[in-house]
Amino acid sequence: MISLPQEYVVAKFYEFGRSPIHNRFNNVYQCSCPVCRETLKKKRCYYIPENDNIYCHNCGWSSKPWKWIIEVSGCTNQDIINEVKDYDVTVDIGKKEEVLVKVQAATLPEDSINFSDNFQLDYYGDNNVITASKHIIKSRRLDTAVNRPDNLYVSLKDKVHKNRIIIPFVNERGEVEFYQTRTVLDRDKKDRPKYLGKVGAEKTLFNIDKVSSDHDKVYIFEGPIDAFFVRNSVAVAGITERGRSFTARQEEQLNGTLKWYDKVWILDSQWGDRASMIKSEALLNQGETVFIWPETLGRKYKDFNDLAIAANKDEISWEWIQKNTFHGLEGIVKMSEVKRYNNL
Repeated sequence: MISLPQEYVVAKFYEFGRSPIHNRFNNVYQCSCPVCRETLKKKRCYYIPENDNIYCHNCGWSSKPWKWIIEVSGCTNQDIINEVKDYDVTVDIGKKEEVLVKVQAATLPEDSINFSDNFQLDYYGDNNVITASKHIIKSRRLDTAVNRPDNLYVSLKDKVHKNRIIIPFVNERGEVEFYQTRTVLDRDKKDRPKYLGKVGAEKTLFNIDKVSSDHDKVYIFEGPIDAFFVRNSVAVAGITERGRSFTARQEEQLNGTLKWYDKVWILDSQWGDRASMIKSEALLNQGETVFIWPETLGRKYKDFNDLAIAANKDEISWEWIQKNTFHGLEGIVKMSEVKRYNNL
């Protein structure tokens, strides 16, 4: 795998990233993502030199810097080779595979602690990360939700995912193919993104292993935690404001394993999240079926996890979702009400 000089990557990050900043404490660079063009305030695109990776929490982009530079600049492999000649580095791209990120199945961090294993939990006793993780899992009903994954984990030592809850993305064969992690400690929330994906593994659909043919619909969420609360639901872990940003593997699953299901897209409340409103409208314009939050609840709750906690429920029913599901012109008209509320 080719690694570009850090100085070169930083220069490109500042050239093409929108409103870039550098966190000197943990040596992480942030910007507003030029791929999905998220709002300038959020800055959820990260360059982490330690892992030689660029990741966007908003749209889910994850790759080595080489691929990111080509995507945002429009340059070619040869352009990059010519530019890095000024740096003390030798680059050989005799084969295409050396340039592109090679996708591999994910392996959980070696020190992963399984929250379903009481022996492991007892061993670590009152460890503050374990305690904080347990609180998050319990308070957010992640241990009792109807569509929860079989296991959740936490890492205490991994360089990238230390002190984070690990949510495995299990494929149709029961194998962990990808995972996403969530911050646990308050001190980490200021300097690290709330969610991180597995570096070097292609993003897949969350919980596709739990989809049943007994129901003709599959519900597609953006974030995996919201999918915990609806049976026959999956999650894509990020889409762009254009309504699409899927990996080849996700496209394969959507058009293969889930081909014959009616698909219903469920995003965060369109009443309180401008990006969600734009994404929902884009999906409707692409002919998709979309859940549009009823105004009373949409102005009060951010997502299905918040709604489930407030309702003290482990499952949100298909019947209620269906009542608020829209398609085609009906959906566009309904979204116009949301746009007026958001002054758009």
